[in-house]
Amino acid sequence: MERNIIYLWFCAFALVHGNQETSPQPPISDKLPSLIKMNNDFAFDLYKRLVEMPEYRSKNIFFSPLSISMALSELSLGAGGETKEQLLSGIGYNRSVFSTEEMHQMFHSLLEEIDQRTGVDIDVGTALYASDKSKPHPKFLENMKEFYHSDGFTVDFKAAETLDKINEYVKEKTHGKIDRAVDSLDPNTLMFLLTYIYFKGKWDMPFNPNKTSEDIFHVDNETTVPVQMMHQTELLKVYYDAELSTKVLCLDYNDSFSMFLAIPDEKKDLTINDLEKAISRQHIEKWRGSVWKRKLDVYVPKLSLKTDYTLNDILKGMGITDMFSHKADFSGIAEENFYVSKVLHKATLDVDEEGTTAAAVTTIEIKVALLPMLFRFDRPFMIFITDQKNDHILFLGKVVNPAV
Repeated sequence: MERNIIYLWFCAFALVHGNQETSPQPPISDKLPSLIKMNNDFAFDLYKRLVEMPEYRSKNIFFSPLSISMALSELSLGAGGETKEQLLSGIGYNRSVFSTEEMHQMFHSLLEEIDQRTGVDIDVGTALYASDKSKPHPKFLENMKEFYHSDGFTVDFKAAETLDKINEYVKEKTHGKIDRAVDSLDPNTLMFLLTYIYFKGKWDMPFNPNKTSEDIFHVDNETTVPVQMMHQTELLKVYYDAELSTKVLCLDYNDSFSMFLAIPDEKKDLTINDLEKAISRQHIEKWRGSVWKRKLDVYVPKLSLKTDYTLNDILKGMGITDMFSHKADFSGIAEENFYVSKVLHKATLDVDEEGTTAAAVTTIEIKVALLPMLFRFDRPFMIFITDQKNDHILFLGKVVNPAV
């Protein structure tokens, strides 16, 4: 029997330049940190599986774990049986902490809260495209709209203009940074689900473009590439993680979000591989409260990255297998039998000198004088964009070669 196909696709974009609806049930708000921990654990699980794959081991990595975990959570709304259990287990859901209903409510609260944030330009959302020949269950569509603010469209997947409509939608939502979400559509597609995230923040302490100059980035012990290296000597947030033997730099965006840059201590003869094997969600949480301001001599390369991933094999390795096979149970979406044929993710990252406000404070405290500590990100390092309010990881990756 011919089976229908559902495409699941994620897109995310971060450009680095620098209403939360009060739940009628207080326990839901109280449990929101547990959802964020779940999402962040998923972020590191996915990252470590990516870097274990030969094709990504020596490449730049950048993705939005929030975009992916949210889309899988949305898909679970219409899943049943073992398919649903695998989806929930894959994203790290623990029923002893909160129910699936509470999980969807907390995603809703998170989206509402993000929508009210100021100081940065951030937009997170979802769209569901359904074939004009399918009949999705009204309850599934209602839940998508209620919990995830999903836009809904009825389309003909055999028509060429449907592909154009999807790509135009993504282009608009990501402000032109991802202008082509997909290159083709199978005419047998039944549904097409996408999530997007767009982020634009300006440095709280900008880099002076006049101090940017060509420098060398050490890809490995044998390989170097030229880069445009930004430089500043300022009072900035720093931390040395002795457990990881790693230098940590925190660069803020208008007291709202932050970027953490983490680089192994060269004196310990450690590599980026050592760091990425040991790091976890708990380290990010520790860094937030441990950074302190001191005079830093900082060198950070300008970046312009584009990444894309087919996540089928990764998700199967995380135990989400049935949805890609004849065992798929999406009876909560529609009456038709269908499965997920492809899960894609695209992301872009741009980092340059631009920022908004330069702030300074003068205090007199007599201590042992400290010379500026040198922070030179001229070899592979990890990168995180996090929410200052709750340490939610919006984007995660590593830079192996900024010249690519």
